[in-house]
Amino acid sequence: MASSKSIKNRIKSTKSIKQITKAMEAVSAVKMRKSEQVALRARPYALAALEVLRGLTAKMDNDFSSLSPLLDQTRSDQPNCLLVITSDKGLAGSFNTNVLRKALKIVNNDPTLEVIAVGKKGRDFLSRRGAKIISGYTGAGDFVELRETEPISKFVKDGFEQGKWSKVTLLYTNFLSALKQEVVARKVLPFDFKSLTSIIEGITPTRGKYANMPQVLGVDQKESAYSYEPNASIILDKLLPTLLEIEIHHAVLEGNASEHSSRMVAMRNASENAGELIDSLTLEYNKARQAQITKELTEITGGAAALEM
Repeated sequence: MASSKSIKNRIKSTKSIKQITKAMEAVSAVKMRKSEQVALRARPYALAALEVLRGLTAKMDNDFSSLSPLLDQTRSDQPNCLLVITSDKGLAGSFNTNVLRKALKIVNNDPTLEVIAVGKKGRDFLSRRGAKIISGYTGAGDFVELRETEPISKFVKDGFEQGKWSKVTLLYTNFLSALKQEVVARKVLPFDFKSLTSIIEGITPTRGKYANMPQVLGVDQKESAYSYEPNASIILDKLLPTLLEIEIHHAVLEGNASEHSSRMVAMRNASENAGELIDSLTLEYNKARQAQITKELTEITGGAAALEM
């Protein structure tokens, strides 16, 4: 059995760790709530813009790829691109692990894949495993603004317009609730009707404050009732780059909310585990003290008996 002094030191250090994890849990809870609000507020704008584009593509002829390079479906000889969104910081539970597990699977299945990594954790992990990192973005704040994600959107847009990639896939964590998030892989370029429908369904909440978002916006997800002036081509030139910015920014916001939520849960679990360890160590300390006292009493009794002889 360990000495009572060493057990006491372990109890002291565990209590210090528990104080830190409790503080981190509280901070993460505040950040999670604010990030959730920011992410949810961004959804109506993203949904409206996506519906406009979906309405445009639905009314066009089948061959509309010539209207914009961002609609070009004909490429097949260029490598694919994966845009991965992770965090800069650790201690976020399974947040980064879940994203990177799926990213690594995609990388291993496509030897020519080029990766754009948002977040230090994703950049370092994939780089160590031989992925071709062509660009990395780190240092974003806890509540990312649109201007912070514009360089990412511009890099993706310029690269696709220059014909560098056949397809761009966005891999991020979608925020569902404080206790539930899901890793999502969605094609963002080239734009097409099917992927737009998937994105719209993915960002439309099924419950909660924003569940009636399509009705509030006057959006009919089955049939578009828009008329477009002056013409679709001019609208697309303005709409597509903006829409790409919205998609990427929205994904980063969802990732932010998911990161803080995962960290809050991880720190709560760590605090509970620390409490259980303190209880166990306290019991062990009491047993050690009891054994020490019993030993001392035995020695005193034995010494007294020897003096009486």
